Amino acid sequence: MIESTLKYFWEKILLTIPVGMFALTQQHYLIIWGLALVVIIDTILGLWVSIKYKVFASYKLGRVASKTTKYSLAMISVWVVSTVEPTLLGWTFQGLGVFLILTEVFSNFEKLAILGLEIPTKLLAKVNRDFDSYYFGDSKKRKQALKKILNKKQADC
Repeated sequence: MIESTLKYFWEKILLTIPVGMFALTQQHYLIIWGLALVVIIDTILGLWVSIKYKVFASYKLGRVASKTTKYSLAMISVWVVSTVEPTLLGWTFQGLGVFLILTEVFSNFEKLAILGLEIPTKLLAKVNRDFDSYYFGDSKKRKQALKKILNKKQADC
């Protein structure tokens, strides 16, 4: 009995730590897939805005890789913290994941507003002066506001 338990003892010990560390729950997968989905939508909407307003530059697509790398490193870091101390810091993975998803959703709303969807434009007009001018201004103010918004979006890239 003891002999079978001790068989491959060191191999079991060495594998226990990495396997235990890399166990992801269903909630982890939901956050990861949700974040990936909104980044993909953000990229598609960014391409659409760039083509529609003729501000397309292929080098800006590199921002997707940069953003994905940064988000991945942030989520991995928080995952390590939440795995090491799940009782106290178990919420950090989900918290940061939801924060990043909301950041991307807000960016998607900005792009949808620029593309002419009315609901995000109304919401954004309440929190952003440029979108307020874009939605409520006359044609001259709308053009100036759109130019500012597009320049800001380009600077973000």
